[in-house]
Amino acid sequence: MRFNILSRVLPSPGARRVRPVFNNRHKERYMKTRTNWILAGAGLALALAACTPAARANLLVDPGFEANPLDTYSNVLNFFPTYQGIWGVEVATITVAENGVTPAQGVKMLRMLDDGNVTTQGFQTTDVTSYGAAISTGSATVTLSALFDVDKGVPAAVAGVYVHFFSGASYGSQIGSPIGSSLTLDSNPNSWQTVSVSATIPVGTTWLMSQVYYSDASLLGIDGLSHPGYVDAADATIVPEPASVGLLVLAGMALRARRR
Repeated sequence: MRFNILSRVLPSPGARRVRPVFNNRHKERYMKTRTNWILAGAGLALALAACTPAARANLLVDPGFEANPLDTYSNVLNFFPTYQGIWGVEVATITVAENGVTPAQGVKMLRMLDDGNVTTQGFQTTDVTSYGAAISTGSATVTLSALFDVDKGVPAAVAGVYVHFFSGASYGSQIGSPIGSSLTLDSNPNSWQTVSVSATIPVGTTWLMSQVYYSDASLLGIDGLSHPGYVDAADATIVPEPASVGLLVLAGMALRARRR
């Protein structure tokens, strides 16, 4: 008797073949689930990347006082859109290194002088309507900081920052309470010191005003004369940024779709 080793074993009569069912409906569900997982992962990764400190943009124009000319505080306070991104000051000039003080960044810095009142100030306005989605939910936080320094003849200068909030493009639309912080500086001209403040932006805010200042009386030197105070490297940021909000929404939608 001869055997064919290549012959197949045939099923017995009446036996039923069981085949895996993988029709178009199952394929569609599989592809949808796979896509949702990919979207969820990518959305979360992008959102987390966008929320990192390195991704935050400085809202201020010419934060180091390197390029733009100064204007009057009156113009900046009274004409937000026209003078947006311009520093408006009371008694101040832009200078290079002097009196033993070297700019913290770049080659220039703001030189502020006693204006004869309580404080000598500088202001800049910023339209923040692009952050409206986060502001409207009370989830947007603003941080303002700046570096301050004085020469060795000033024993206890007081410097500070403020952020003001507005619902429109005019000073009369101020809402909420301004937030501020101050610091008594040392007399080491080689030691730039940071003053910063952070707070939740009030719902309805469309404009911010960033302010840097010195107490006039505190600029009195050991020689009995008023000395300048210096400012450099101002920085204003809002988190989350518009791109971050969009990516977080995308990630949320992807996760929601995946759960379905």
